Amino acid sequence: MLGSKKEKEGLIKTEGLGKKERLSIIDKDCSFEGNVNVGGKLIIAGSLKGTITGRSVVTVEGSRVEAKAKVQTMIVGGQFQGDVIVNESMRIVSTGVFTGSMACRNFTLDAGGKLDGRVKPLEAKETPEPEPVKPA
Repeated sequence: MLGSKKEKEGLIKTEGLGKKERLSIIDKDCSFEGNVNVGGKLIIAGSLKGTITGRSVVTVEGSRVEAKAKVQTMIVGGQFQGDVIVNESMRIVSTGVFTGSMACRNFTLDAGGKLDGRVKPLEAKETPEPEPVKPA
């Protein structure tokens, strides 16, 4: 039902997890420039330039992101350029292209995914600032 209390609160029931999660979307025809602080999951299908702070970020095929980010989890399915700290898991899927530097605890690169930059493992309590990558 449009305008329901659930929609007004921005809550969805996450399939398979059985819990409510906040969801924000930058749709494919949207472009955003600035600072984004998200408590739930941010799905980027359009373009974003700036900084991202929050829990979970997913970029989909066709998206373009140029940002500095500090998040818990990240999945890259579009083009992402920047410096990121991912405190839990970072994954580049088959359609994803990541350029820059990342510091993360767990990293997965799916077949077909592309990585051009630096990867630094995070230790248990470490949260460093990523080193910027200089253009070649």
